[in-house]
Amino acid sequence: MAKVINNFFSNWGTVLVFVLGLALISVAAFTFNLVLGYLVSGIELCVIAYILDKERG
Repeated sequence: MAKVINNFFSNWGTVLVFVLGLALISVAAFTFNLVLGYLVSGIELCVIAYILDKERG
């Protein structure tokens, strides 16, 4: 079981930390201002789309 958990985090750990970081940035922006929150969320989605496009080739 420990090997399965270790394998999961070695493959998906970076992705989980990246998504969690983006979520926290969005929450902070929404806490500051509603319009700024939407702007930051939109920019984050564009960045994710760009990264996924580069990953797929």
